[in-house]
Amino acid sequence: MSGSGRVADRLAPLVLPDLTGRRAVVTGASSGIGLATATALAGAGAEVVLAVRDQARGEAAASRITGVHPQAQVRVELVELGSLVSIADFTARLAHEPVHLLVNNAGTGSGDPDARTADGFDLQVGVNYLGAWAVTGGLWPALRAAESARVVTLGSLMATRGRIGPEFGRPGGSTYHSYSDSKLAMVVIAGELRRRCARAGVGVTAVAAHPGWCQTAVFANGGPPAAVEIVGRLTGAIQSATDGAQPVLLAATDPHPGAYYGPTRRGGASGPPGPARLPAGALVPGVGERLWDLSTELTGVAFEP
Repeated sequence: MSGSGRVADRLAPLVLPDLTGRRAVVTGASSGIGLATATALAGAGAEVVLAVRDQARGEAAASRITGVHPQAQVRVELVELGSLVSIADFTARLAHEPVHLLVNNAGTGSGDPDARTADGFDLQVGVNYLGAWAVTGGLWPALRAAESARVVTLGSLMATRGRIGPEFGRPGGSTYHSYSDSKLAMVVIAGELRRRCARAGVGVTAVAAHPGWCQTAVFANGGPPAAVEIVGRLTGAIQSATDGAQPVLLAATDPHPGAYYGPTRRGGASGPPGPARLPAGALVPGVGERLWDLSTELTGVAFEP
C-alpha cells in the first residue's frame, strides 16, 4: 500500500446470490483484493477459507470480516505459494471436504530479476501462476466432489504484454516480462481448464478476471506493478481494492459465466465490472495445451478433468 493514502471506494457494492452451504477458498486473503473478495463471499453466506502465508495477518483479516459480518464462517489456513511442499500440505488438509469455489488471487511483484521461489522458479511466475496451478491440482478432488464448482484465476491488464515461451518460469530475465507472463498464464489456464472440463462433462468451470488499475499490497514489493499506482493516481484511474474485487466476485458468481471479466471503463482500468476482452496471447492456437503440459512438467502436479 502506498504511503499516499487509501483510494476511496467509488462503486456501489455488488449484489451477490445466496452462497449458504458453499465453501470458498481464497488465496492471498489477508489484504487487498483477496480480503475484499473473502469479505463479500462471507457476507453472502459462504464458508470461507482464508489461505494466507502469515497466521497473525490471517487472524486479523478474519476478525475484520466477522466485524463486518458477525455471522460469517471464516477460518485461516497457512500456505506459502512459493513452496510446492507447503502447497501440498495445505491442499491435503482441505482434501476431505468439498470446495465449491477456488479463487486463485494471491500474487506478488518483484524488482529483483534473480528472486526465486523455494523450488527455484522465477518468484513472480512461481507465486502468481505455478503456485495457483499446484493449488488447483491439489484441490481438484475437492472441487470434483462439489456440485457445480468454479475456479477463478486473476489476470491483469499487463497480461497483454505476456508470452508463454520456453523460458517461462526461469529466473534472471526481465521482471516486467515475468510478471506479465505470469498473468497471461492465469488467463490462459482458465480457458484451458474450462475447455477440458466441458469436453469431459465435468461439473467444474473456470473463469478469469482482472481488477484493472487497483491499489493493493503488491505495490509495496516494487517491481512492474508499482508503476501502476503512480500513473493511476496521476490520471485518477486507480481504484480501491474493494472496487477492484468486483470483477472477481462477478466471475465467481455469474450464473452464466463468460471467459474473462474486468472493469468496463477507462480501457479496463476502472469502473463497474463486466466482460473483458481476452489478451491476444490467450488466443494463440495451442497455447492452452502447451501451458498445461509445461505446468505439469515444472511442478510435478498432474491432474485431468
